[in-house]
Amino acid sequence: MIHMVGDRIVVTVVGLPGSGKSMAADMLKKRGFEVIELGDIWRELLKKNHISRFDPIGTREFTRKIRQKYGKDVYARYAYRKIQKKRHLVAIMGIRSTYEMAYLKKHLKGIHVIALLAPIKMRYGRLKARGKPEDPKDFKDFKWLDTRERRGFMKARSEEKHGVMHIIKDADYVIANTSTISRLESNIGKVVKKIKESGGSG
Repeated sequence: MIHMVGDRIVVTVVGLPGSGKSMAADMLKKRGFEVIELGDIWRELLKKNHISRFDPIGTREFTRKIRQKYGKDVYARYAYRKIQKKRHLVAIMGIRSTYEMAYLKKHLKGIHVIALLAPIKMRYGRLKARGKPEDPKDFKDFKWLDTRERRGFMKARSEEKHGVMHIIKDADYVIANTSTISRLESNIGKVVKKIKESGGSG
């Protein structure tokens, strides 16, 4: 997603777990982008409310309550506030629902979505190799996480129509991240260059 306010460019990359969003964020940082991660906002709010991010019941209940109180786009609202404090190049990572996307589209006109795609087994292999404490321990856990992300981290099956797949389907740019890291970096660079050259218009 790219939005220009004056000379500011805001980029968002979306994808399912293991599609390469963290790598893309690092690549954007190298190009001078300041990164806003919705996951970091979530972790900040958990810490503020004295909830461990490793407590699955506590985190789910916290997320349910904060969305019920402030809306299903609550994390996008926090991200938008942070954008106002940033400078020329900004990357927002971790958008997972059409509610969040709709909020940003309302407040940031001319948005472009960049989607990363990769097969499920390749994505699982990446997370297994990464080995973060919160990463799935086996393929069953990974499929559970994958389903949650498809629903925008909401419980009801009906929420799949508001999940990340619907953002991916409407993406302006799609990158198949099935090759090397250098190929992904090259493709990210090409997309950013193209949008800069177009003036960031929708």
